[in-house]
Order: sequence, then structure tokens, then C-alpha cells
Amino acid sequence: MTFLSFSAMLVLTISCSSLNQNTQHQIKRVEEASFIKLGGIEQWITIRGDNEEAPVLLLLHGGPGDVQSPFIDIYTAYERDFIVVQWDQRGAGKTYEKYQEQTPNLTLNQLISDGIQLGDYLKNRFKNNGIIVLGHSWGTAIATGMVEQRPDVFTAYVGTGQIASWAESVQWQFDFLKSKAASTNDKELLNELLKIGKPDPNNTEQYFGFNRHLRKYFGNADAKWLQGLKEFEKTISKSEFDNLLGGMNFSGRALLPFQKQENLSTASLNFKVPYYIIQGREDLFTPAEPAIKYFERIEAPKKEIVIIENAGHFALVTHKQKFIEKLRNILSQKN
Repeated sequence: MTFLSFSAMLVLTISCSSLNQNTQHQIKRVEEASFIKLGGIEQWITIRGDNEEAPVLLLLHGGPGDVQSPFIDIYTAYERDFIVVQWDQRGAGKTYEKYQEQTPNLTLNQLISDGIQLGDYLKNRFKNNGIIVLGHSWGTAIATGMVEQRPDVFTAYVGTGQIASWAESVQWQFDFLKSKAASTNDKELLNELLKIGKPDPNNTEQYFGFNRHLRKYFGNADAKWLQGLKEFEKTISKSEFDNLLGGMNFSGRALLPFQKQENLSTASLNFKVPYYIIQGREDLFTPAEPAIKYFERIEAPKKEIVIIENAGHFALVTHKQKFIEKLRNILSQKN
């Protein structure tokens, strides 16, 4: 056995201590929450991650108005690999709280413009990290516009609960319900659908009338998630809960006309950034089948679609580990 001299041991101890200090200095957690000015108004963002040098994951919530920033613990797993940026969009969450029903100019184009300004802010704040924009559901429409208009700001697009078009979703949901009604001998539902004949995507009263039946056929993952939201909502403050509901009601009314016009599957086909979709197979809100058909028409420097089995519309939270693994895999590939 070899014994080190006291002086050698001292040098080794100092060297190790210095190395540890340098390592601690290099890996620094980021945890910020504040209003920043986007599109002429103050908007709330949170920035959280275990390593300030990690890629930025800009999460665009769906809804419209379904902010996720109050549910911090749900997204902690993402913070190990990414700097997670949650944005309470114009008319949603804490941004809604600030302006309420007086929120100005709530349109899809304005949300896209706001998102691009946020992207510029993050690119300046985290100069060498790269910014991945992750759109969920309605957020995929905003994210698509952002990367189309300013591909220089973003390193990749990722969609989940990916929108193809409003009309395609309406027809798919109608056909799905009609098939289920026939196979389960649900005569009441079948008669309701037969009276409609062919759904009119512009008739929102008709759509929301038959759409309510989808809840009976949610997959286990989405059903448990939606049921569990009642418990999650108990963990946030009353003001956060009021902002969530108020923002969803306000944004839902204001943005419904833009949702009905959404036609990404014909209007948004060419991208200058890598394009990825991570989709739950059992998604009934933004069905996987139209999303897959849309993806097949996409042209991008690199593209890939990943289907997570036994997952639905909320795969990014119900199947976090699989989602993060897929995110790591597709983003580690050379573009």
C-alpha cells in the first residue's frame, strides 16, 4: 500500500476542492418569474432549469388560456434537461389577471408576434443555448406561426396535441363517435348523429353539441389526468385558479373564430427548422390520424414523428418520462 505524504494529500485536497468549486460554478440553476413587455403589454413568464447552459424549452400552452405555470411540480422532470419557459399568453393566467376583459388585440397574429418577441428575449438572455419551441394543442398554431416567420430565432419545432385543421378534427371526431355509437348500440347517440348527417365545421353550436360525447371514450391516461386536475387545482392559490378559469373563458370566446379558420395541414407545409411531432395515439381532442397525414406533407431540414402508445392529448404530462426520452433522442440527432 502506498501512503501519500501530508503535503501531497494537502495538494490533492485543495485540487479536488477547487475542481468541485469550478463544477458548482459551471452548473447553475435558473429560477425566475416576472412580467416582461411583449406586444406593448406586460406578460408573465417563468424560467426554471437545473443548468443555465441547457437548451431552452419554450412551452406554449393550449386551451386557449390553459396556462400551466401554476403547476410547477408537474414540469420539474423537464427542468433536469432543459430550461423550461412557461408563458402566460395574452388573455391567460397572470397576464389575464393584469388586464382582465380589457386585454387588447387578442388575435392569433398578435399571439404569434408576442411569441416571436419572447423568442428574441430568450435568445438574447441565453445566447448559446438554442431555443426549442414546444407547442401543445392550440399552442401548436402559435408555435407554427413563430417558426415560419422567424426561423432564425428557434432551433427546432416540437408539436404535441398537434393541430392539422379545425375542419379535419371536427369530421374525425364525428366519424369516431358515429362508429362508437354503432359498435356499442348507443341508439340515442347514433340517432343524434344521423340527424346531423354531415357536420358543419362552422356551426359551433352543432359541434359542441355532439363533441360533449367524446368524454365517454377518453383513454385511461387522459381520463385520469382530467380527473386528477381537480386535486392539482387544490394546490394552487384562489387567485391562480380564478385567473385560469377567467382566462380560459375570455380567451376561448375571443379566439374561437381563429380556431375555426385554422388549416395548418394546407397552409403551413414548409419549414426551415427541424420539425418534430410527439403525439399520443389516443388523442381525441387533436386526433393522431389527421396529425400523421399532415406530418407526411411537411417539408423541413429534418422531420420525425413519434407516436406514444396508450397516451392521449396530455402525453407531455401523463407520460413525462417517455416524452422527455423522445425529446432527448430526436434533439440529440444531428440536423
